[in-house]
Amino acid sequence: MLEIIIKNSLDVVDRTERLIDAARRLLAAGLDEFEAYTLHVEIEKLTDVVLVMDEAARLLRRTFELRPEIARYAIVNSTVH
Repeated sequence: MLEIIIKNSLDVVDRTERLIDAARRLLAAGLDEFEAYTLHVEIEKLTDVVLVMDEAARLLRRTFELRPEIARYAIVNSTVH
C-alpha cells in the first residue's frame, strides 16, 4: 500500500513537472503582459508544490526502506481509525 502511495506521488510530481515545462513554452510563445505574469506566478507556485511533494515522497520511501516495521504499524493504525 505504501509503495503505491509513493509511486503515485512521484508520478504526480513527474506530470506536474511536464505541465510546468509546457506552461513555460507557452510563456515563451507570447502572451499579453497580464496573462504572462499570471501564468508565471502559477508556475512558481506549482514548482514549489512539486519540490515539497517530491521531497516528502522520497523521505517516505527512505523511511520505510530503513524501517520496514513501520509499515506494519501504519496499516494497523489506519485500520483502527
